Amino acid sequence: MAFEEVYLTAIQARFRAVREPAEQALGWLNEEQFHQILAPDTNSVALLIQHMTNNMTSRWTDFLTTDGEKPDRNRDAEFVDQGHDKETLLKLWNDGWRLVESTLASLTADDLERIVLIRGEPHLVVDAIERQLAHYAYHTGQLIFLMKILLGPDFKPLTIPLPHQRH
Repeated sequence: MAFEEVYLTAIQARFRAVREPAEQALGWLNEEQFHQILAPDTNSVALLIQHMTNNMTSRWTDFLTTDGEKPDRNRDAEFVDQGHDKETLLKLWNDGWRLVESTLASLTADDLERIVLIRGEPHLVVDAIERQLAHYAYHTGQLIFLMKILLGPDFKPLTIPLPHQRH
């Protein structure tokens, strides 16, 4: 298997590894916890989902052919709670990730050396992919940390439990 094919398979697995733990913990939150702000100038789970999923829609729609910053995206509005209920937020989350995954699955080895635009700046496809992986990993880390605080003792380890959590 050529390196490019190995990369495309591996990067799909990396995106799933970023998505799945956060997705598991999202199911444990109640409606109120989705919108709870823990401190001034911080984001709620709802705001992070709004931001991530709008970013996903902007970046991954027509990924190879249009600028990743779509003209109809209103990034500032992503950080104002739109009042979506848990069900709607989870639908946005799932739709965003489906778009990411289907776009990644459609890429070929030859696509990795193509140039795409993000905010008018050229990026190799492989760099644009890595940029988004880092962005989503950053925000899912924030989500998981928020959920751990919100759930307290009801939060279950998503990876290898700490020594004091093992029974």
